[in-house]
Amino acid sequence: MPKLYIILILLCSMSLFAQVRKEFNDLEQQYKSGQLSEVKSSLSSLKPRRDEEKALMGYYSALCKKTKTEALAEFQTVVKEYPKTRYGQLSMLEAAKIHILEREIPSAQTLLRGISSADIIERFYWLAVSFYWLEDYSAAIANAENYLRLSPSNSLSESALHLVADSYIAQKKYQSAVSSLSKIKKLPEQDLQYYYYRLGYIQELLGDYGQSMQAYRTGYELDKYSQAAFDIEERLFSLRSHAPSLDLSFLYPYTPLELDIGDAVTDSIRVDLPEIVKPLEPAIAVTFPKITSSMPIKLLIKPQSGYYLQTGRFSVESNAGRLVKNIRNMKIPSTYYEDGNPGSISWVVLAGPFENQEQMDAAKAMLSQSEINSFIVQY
Repeated sequence: MPKLYIILILLCSMSLFAQVRKEFNDLEQQYKSGQLSEVKSSLSSLKPRRDEEKALMGYYSALCKKTKTEALAEFQTVVKEYPKTRYGQLSMLEAAKIHILEREIPSAQTLLRGISSADIIERFYWLAVSFYWLEDYSAAIANAENYLRLSPSNSLSESALHLVADSYIAQKKYQSAVSSLSKIKKLPEQDLQYYYYRLGYIQELLGDYGQSMQAYRTGYELDKYSQAAFDIEERLFSLRSHAPSLDLSFLYPYTPLELDIGDAVTDSIRVDLPEIVKPLEPAIAVTFPKITSSMPIKLLIKPQSGYYLQTGRFSVESNAGRLVKNIRNMKIPSTYYEDGNPGSISWVVLAGPFENQEQMDAAKAMLSQSEINSFIVQY
């Protein structure tokens, strides 16, 4: 009789850890394939028997919520009622991500530390993120490297390496940052443009402007219309202030003009523009073309003819409009136009058009006095 009793206990214990039924496993496949309507339909019809199945339903119900607030409430219910189940543990992870997004770091860390399932390796990555936000960079590095050790080629591996590099940058350990960043190139897939952008920035911090320039240029030429390319462009202009001899002509593939304009042809704009520019007088009195009410701030198409000074290229349209207004405050005609293709758009600011070189030289001098660099273009 005792032997039979023990066998019954073992069978009951095994049933508690049995896998969920097939119809519940189908929920995961439906969700991963983007069949949200089928997931919602299944959630309304399935009848869970075990805690694991109840936790699974709560987990996918939370994932289907429209707002972070609704999702968090659902995840918290699953965590509270089924904390030891796999989907209870996964709910801890998802709830922690929401807390991190809301910058509620202590709440996120409490949940992440509550995950005991050995196969949820992603918790180490999010612990690293949370420590980074707390400026505990040593803990951020330790957790990110733990994640990389356990999951060296996962979807978050590249982000983890960037996080390690950024933590070293925050500690001013730039060589360690370069070493960590270099591991990105060994991953099966990587965003090489962003890699070169970050590498250029670290080399810039090291004071190695030549290597920084080379990294920036390599990244820029991978895709000249991406957001990373715009970021690289802005860093290059900042770098130019430290190393004026750097040649940035590769940024603008315009035909060179045979004009006597001095050594500042390839100068461009500083990012930190003043909101209002005080009008300055040119050294020689010059009358610029009049700014009329019919002159648009934004051109519908790129100019088809004329001489202009290009004063900037921006990834945010409002910045272009602000610069145009600043230049017009100086009584210099200015407009901007949209350049590129859908998904890779930038906004180019021009001063002009000018009727002769005397006007152009005077405008360039006035812009330079207001710390707005420019170069001549012809359409």
